[in-house]
Amino acid sequence: MGAKEQIIARLREVKDENGAHVFDIMNLSKLALYLAKKIFASLGEMFTQAQETQNWLNESARRISSSMTRAALADTIKMAADARKSSARLRTAVKQAKAAGETLDCDEVLELWPDLGPGAMRRKRLDTLADKPMTPVAWTTPLGMTVLQPYRKMVTRRVATNLQNINVHDVNMPAQINSQKQKTAFPPNFVHSLDASHMVLSAIECKVAGLVFASVHDSYWTHACDVDKMNSILREQFVKMHKQPIMANVKAEFEQRYSDHMVPIVVWDYVNSFSFEKNGELKGSQKRLSKSGHEKQAEQIEADLARKHIESCDETEGVLGGTDDLVQMQIEVNDQKLAESMEVVDLTSIELIDPAQDLFGAARQADLIAYTQSVNGNRIKDERRALMKTYRERVSQLRKYMTQMAKKTAPSEEDKIKLCAAEQAAVDSKQVTQGTLVKYIENLKAERDTLIDGLDAKYPVKFDRSLAISISQRDDKEQLEQLETLIKQGKLAGRLVKGHKFTELTFDDLPAQGDFDINQVLRSPYFFS
Repeated sequence: MGAKEQIIARLREVKDENGAHVFDIMNLSKLALYLAKKIFASLGEMFTQAQETQNWLNESARRISSSMTRAALADTIKMAADARKSSARLRTAVKQAKAAGETLDCDEVLELWPDLGPGAMRRKRLDTLADKPMTPVAWTTPLGMTVLQPYRKMVTRRVATNLQNINVHDVNMPAQINSQKQKTAFPPNFVHSLDASHMVLSAIECKVAGLVFASVHDSYWTHACDVDKMNSILREQFVKMHKQPIMANVKAEFEQRYSDHMVPIVVWDYVNSFSFEKNGELKGSQKRLSKSGHEKQAEQIEADLARKHIESCDETEGVLGGTDDLVQMQIEVNDQKLAESMEVVDLTSIELIDPAQDLFGAARQADLIAYTQSVNGNRIKDERRALMKTYRERVSQLRKYMTQMAKKTAPSEEDKIKLCAAEQAAVDSKQVTQGTLVKYIENLKAERDTLIDGLDAKYPVKFDRSLAISISQRDDKEQLEQLETLIKQGKLAGRLVKGHKFTELTFDDLPAQGDFDINQVLRSPYFFS
């Protein structure tokens, strides 16, 4: 915005030969914004290393300001889970009291949900802050001084007076970090801290040399007779300071200072399962691994917290263009060509492909495993249904024969055909009794159950090994776009489902250092002249 305002000022100065303004004042803002973007893009091309370093500082500050410690994350998840339990207990108690025609008194309500007691409003505001990022960016200068960026969003409190309601800044309440300001202000503040360090180092050296020294930011003064000597000191201290691995030191400090921090990220999970329509076409549907209630609740709370942190930091999603909690990219699920490319695999001996080594291979393998599970599941259902039908008919005929025996009526040939050979022989020998028929029926049921139980081994469906293919939108943009393209091309049958989670705070590798020789400052006529 500062560059835009400067450009507007310059555009206002442009006039024609008659002294009239060349540019319409109503369009100056749009013109200035356009030019500012072009100027910054050009600077990025001219000073590549400097732009890359600035980007690294921006990204590092963004991650830090959206992070929270592991302990704080665990406490927040526990606090949210406890609040849900208390709320559930209170709802149950209210429902039971209502059914009994009674009401709960205040003490009973507070016993079920203590957070509703004295100080509830303040606790609620503090609990709200737990959903927001609270970590400021801090670093150490070459002087050994710690710098902490103070940028936070203002916490307001409404105060009712006899005349009106007014909003005041509540300095007694912790305030959320202003992540955007933390990010954009860090590069210039970091450079200013280096300039200030150089100024102090130069002042100390000038005092040692007996020079009178004064300065305002990066403007240095001394007596005219000592200017050349001060110039030499300024150059020497500048070179001495910048010969240190400043950027490497900052990165190492960040890794140590924020080693126990977790940062929210957007992830896209590749999920799939398959079923068949009556016409035999392949149909996909979402499928997730089942988890215990406690694990599922904790995972949901963490995902909600990560989403809130990202939204609070005004992050843009970018890839895949989605902002909903459930966004999916899927080809037409009844694509017959894709169905024909599927094949059943042996789930008992398959070797899983590492997504990091072969993303397409792992996703394709996940498709085949899910397809095999669906096919085997359908086979189990069909054969189980057929076995149940066959044995039900046989048992029915045997029961019918028992009834005929009781009435001393011989079975018809049509009825005997429906029995197996052993059963027909027993009937023809007229050696069958009520007891032997009961035993036949029991044996038939046991035989049926054995065959049904063997279907799970014949057609494996369970697959206990992890098939998770989760792609970070921040760290794996190229892989994410590649997977999206493969899905759109019909080469994969799954879908990408958006989620949020916390992961360990890490920092990118430092950009390559430029080839400028810092010693040139000692003999250049342009520095500190």
